[in-house]
Amino acid sequence: MSLGTWPRLTAQILRARLETAGISVFAQWADPLDGPRATLVVLADQAEFAGAVVHEIDVDDEVPDTSPVAYVARIEEHLSVVAELLDELRTQLDEGEGPDDSA
Repeated sequence: MSLGTWPRLTAQILRARLETAGISVFAQWADPLDGPRATLVVLADQAEFAGAVVHEIDVDDEVPDTSPVAYVARIEEHLSVVAELLDELRTQLDEGEGPDDSA
């Protein structure tokens, strides 16, 4: 069931909002003269909830967090993932499962 048609950025934000809410969503893209637009489509049994999610907050009110605190949090998140990968690699090397076992 179609929820409506929006310009590209708005459609991407709404699609992400719907997916975060656990709703399967499909975007049908068109490229009219005034710029790319997407019609968002969801399953009929999810349409009522999806409509509420889409109209709950004005998309223009959603501002990405670009504060220094948010940047530090994202960097820490990435460093944590890298640390986990390094630990996994160390474990494999300690167990003799390294990428260069033939040497």
